[in-house]
Amino acid sequence: MRVNPLFMNDLVTSLDQTSASEAQLTAELASGSRVNRLSDDPVAAGDNVLLSQQIASDDTFSQTASSTQSMLQMSDSALSTVVNQLTSAVSLATEANNGTLNASDLESIGNQLAGIRNEVLSLANTTYLGQYLFSGSVGSTAAYTLDSSTSPAVATYQGDDSTEYLETPNGQKIQLNIPGSQIFSAAGSDVLGTLNALVADFSSGTAAPTAAADTQALNSALSHVTQQRVLIDNSLTRLSDAENYAQSESTQLTASQTTLMQADVGQIATQLSTAETQQAALSQVIATLGKQSLFNDL
Repeated sequence: MRVNPLFMNDLVTSLDQTSASEAQLTAELASGSRVNRLSDDPVAAGDNVLLSQQIASDDTFSQTASSTQSMLQMSDSALSTVVNQLTSAVSLATEANNGTLNASDLESIGNQLAGIRNEVLSLANTTYLGQYLFSGSVGSTAAYTLDSSTSPAVATYQGDDSTEYLETPNGQKIQLNIPGSQIFSAAGSDVLGTLNALVADFSSGTAAPTAAADTQALNSALSHVTQQRVLIDNSLTRLSDAENYAQSESTQLTASQTTLMQADVGQIATQLSTAETQQAALSQVIATLGKQSLFNDL
């Protein structure tokens, strides 16, 4: 009896397919992933790429947000101290305007106001990681310089008016800075200019005619700085919320990616055992039929 050669080819094809299946199942067990190449599951592979990109975006944002949060906290701390300094300056100027102090007292207040002015100037030139926080986009340049050769002294802004933003993974924009010109020398709320004027008002030991108006101007400037600080606080809150959201989303997407790609070890082990049994059976049948074919040829 001769064996149909086409039947033998079908058996060999089945053996090759079983061997390929066994190899794939073995690879899945070894890697722990059911998709080790595009052809294993094109749809899942594509979804995995999208998930990986979003996870990377969330993780990158979280890292950036951490550093940015420290920068905003530094800005907030500086403005908090400015508010405290200006509150003291308003109190001193109000006392100096009450008409009961002598020349020595007024000169002393003038000196104290000069010290506050210098402190506020230093705070306006606060740096973080070597960059000036209130210079707009010109972080390598000090925000303000002071010319004390005139009376009153003159503070000059050297930055620009650029406002920078950080975009969150979902497309929102968070303001990262406030230019110093908007905080310390804005029209109608000129913090440094008003402090310079007040220093000059009392430095001679008598209260200048403009002292009361300058004190009122400083009080307005104090309110303005407080409002600008609110912008920084709002950015800190939004940044913290966005960072928490990105971290939560990254965790959820990672879990989804694991579910999508992870191999079912129990199921694969069963399938592998079946494939090995089929391979052994096919190999035995092919070997037996091969011997019979050879015997008939003889």
